[in-house]
Amino acid sequence: MIKVLTISDVRKNLAAVVDDAEECVIPRGGGKAVVMVSLDEWNSMKETLHVLGSASNARRLLESIAQADAGLLQEHPLLGADEPAPAPSDRAA
Repeated sequence: MIKVLTISDVRKNLAAVVDDAEECVIPRGGGKAVVMVSLDEWNSMKETLHVLGSASNARRLLESIAQADAGLLQEHPLLGADEPAPAPSDRAA
């Protein structure tokens, strides 16, 4: 369950709240509540929104997951530091 902290508690314990790096909601009396998350969590959420932000990306991702779940996987060697990437003209279109 997400933590709810008063702004007074956050002010008094800011270092501990930041060290905890756990999501928390900070409600404001007459204003909008704020959610505090770690930078890693924020970056993860932004990446997810970017990947799922277009219908074609979301469709490709879901198709890939379905293929993986069905065992339709392919292995490809990773390019190493001593193996340069193919030139743009050598890549399949």
